[in-house]
Amino acid sequence: MRFDRRPRVEGLTWTARREAAYLRRHKRAQEKIDREYPLFAHQFAPAPMNDVDAEKERRERMALAGDQRMRNLEAKHWREGRAAYFACEPSVRGQIIAEWTGWRGPARAGYFIYVVEKHSGAANERARQYRARVAKLRAQIEKQLDAECSLALF
Repeated sequence: MRFDRRPRVEGLTWTARREAAYLRRHKRAQEKIDREYPLFAHQFAPAPMNDVDAEKERRERMALAGDQRMRNLEAKHWREGRAAYFACEPSVRGQIIAEWTGWRGPARAGYFIYVVEKHSGAANERARQYRARVAKLRAQIEKQLDAECSLALF
């Protein structure tokens, strides 16, 4: 099965400019409090600042954790797409593979699921359920509007 590899995050780039902005952060927060709440500025204090090295390490950890979450989500979608693909009949699988090999867009899980659902009928079923929900909701709204209009006429 064809897919595009997700590049790994190489780490956080901590530049002098970023460090200076971080060091000015506390002062900017205090200025904002002074500007927006001049009478109560003495009652508000900005959050205490971390050490620069601690902040670098925290942001690095957060970047790696966020990347891992996205990789896990992408893998979950691939597993779901492959499960839906293998649940299809062989003739439908042939149609799916034919379209997927000719697919010129990104080879990502979401696009694969789109192709699978298009040929398996799941997309049509979901659209049918959506239209039924909308029709039911419209009927409820019309019924409520009719009731409100009948009250307004008297």
